[in-house]
Amino acid sequence: MDRRWENDAHEAKIGKLVREFTAALLAADEVAAEGTIRQAIADNLTTAQIAEEIIAPALWLVGELWERGEISVADEHIATEICMRVLALQREARRIARERRGRRIMLAAPEGELHTVALHMVGYLLREARYDVVMLGADVPAFALAASASRLQPAVVCLSSTMPGGGDQVLIAIHEVQQQWPGAGYLIGGRGLTSRIRSQAGIDVVERVSEAVEAVDALVKHAHLN
Repeated sequence: MDRRWENDAHEAKIGKLVREFTAALLAADEVAAEGTIRQAIADNLTTAQIAEEIIAPALWLVGELWERGEISVADEHIATEICMRVLALQREARRIARERRGRRIMLAAPEGELHTVALHMVGYLLREARYDVVMLGADVPAFALAASASRLQPAVVCLSSTMPGGGDQVLIAIHEVQQQWPGAGYLIGGRGLTSRIRSQAGIDVVERVSEAVEAVDALVKHAHLN
């Protein structure tokens, strides 16, 4: 019964993705098509499954519509080009996922900082992006953060500061970690930062949670190049 339920659930998921992908092709909506494939990757479908169970059936239907004269040859060519670009996207997405896997990212709020909602949001996005996330939480003394960094050796340390004067604690935390684990990059953000804290080599200041994954990617890549 469990196996049958799993098969039914898989078929339902594939059917939904095929319908969405086909609709995107017929609407010449490359963004929607990419979104469907990204969802398929997030659902842990393999490259072969995406090609054979989503892209191929959608293209077959497009071809059928063209043969019946329900869409033009231009529509069919657009759909084919979108599929080619989506295949390239899939290769790139999987390459990035492989590079992220095994890269440890540590998140903490420095000593005195009690607000961690944004920090947890960043942690969620990084986990979704396939990073190995270690969340230390709120009010972490600099010496404890440094000891953890020395033991776990994260590629990036993310620090959040929302309270007045929190920027100083962020700088203290960075200094302590650098003494014990110089291999880390730093992503920092929050309303507690002052204008004197700016992005520089190895340290990126972000204003929005949505910028976190891209910023961590850049920090990891920069560290790897060095």
